[in-house]
Amino acid sequence: MTPSQDSLTIWWRNRTTGERSRLSLSRRGTLFAGGLCLAAFAAAWVLGAVSLRLHQENALLHARLGAVEELARGLRDAEMEIAAARDGLEQVRAEEARIRKWLGLDGEGGAGRRTADGAEAEGGQGSLGDVDLAVVAPEELATVAVEEGLPGEGLGYAAWALASDLADLASRLHERKRQWDALPSLTPVDGEHWVSSAFGWRRSPFTGEREFHSGVDFAGARGTPIVAAGDGTVVRTVNDARLGKAVTIDHGNGMETVYGHLDRILVRRDDTVSRGQVIGKLGSTGLRSTGPHLHYSVRVGGKYVNPRNYLFDAGLFPYPVAGR
Repeated sequence: MTPSQDSLTIWWRNRTTGERSRLSLSRRGTLFAGGLCLAAFAAAWVLGAVSLRLHQENALLHARLGAVEELARGLRDAEMEIAAARDGLEQVRAEEARIRKWLGLDGEGGAGRRTADGAEAEGGQGSLGDVDLAVVAPEELATVAVEEGLPGEGLGYAAWALASDLADLASRLHERKRQWDALPSLTPVDGEHWVSSAFGWRRSPFTGEREFHSGVDFAGARGTPIVAAGDGTVVRTVNDARLGKAVTIDHGNGMETVYGHLDRILVRRDDTVSRGQVIGKLGSTGLRSTGPHLHYSVRVGGKYVNPRNYLFDAGLFPYPVAGR
């Protein structure tokens, strides 16, 4: 390369022939060509940087679009779950109202609870009252304001309220079951037997005169198991001249049952007994017995009442009753 004042000459030799060649460029042309090359290089660098940036932005947008689509799927799933939750809560509330009606608890739901404005919740359908679950906001279970006793709102509150009502119903059902189990409604003879004498006025088998019979006599084979007619507590075990060996059970609410003329007594005073538990054996003890039978009495408030009003199989009287 040979420089001159106004031009630039470039020489080169052909290695095969040895012939020399040259190219002459003006200084202005050389600078112009160099500028073009530099501009092209800069443009290529800028375009490359822009392309890389666009590629990165595109990847970021795709990632965000995927997150948005995932969120949209999650929202759709959440909407379906919320709809199912509403349906479930509606069914539970309907069952809760039905159970309250069955138990005779209409008007007692939500007793003692407070609404958002501080007023006492009205009963009848539980603590939710007539709230339309279809318009309840799908909020998460709100934090209970302990200082105010307010449970919050939304589906979480609806679920909390129904759970609270169902717990209340479970407690009431347990109490009702306890009362039902204590009711002397089970026939006290667990085996073949028949009614030999009903409750009320009759002719005395001893004197032939008219007398009041304070219970029901169940005749059967000696040794047949005698069971408690309901849950209760043994308050008396005796062996007297009139009833012979006898057991008295207190069932609560002023109700007692008496089992007389037993051959054997299998419980003690203060024992807790359950419905159907064997408490003795059928016999013929006492001076007022004419043969193996159970004298069974029910007292309410200290007064004798007809036992058949409580026994499930009372409609079978006075016909023989097969053993269970």
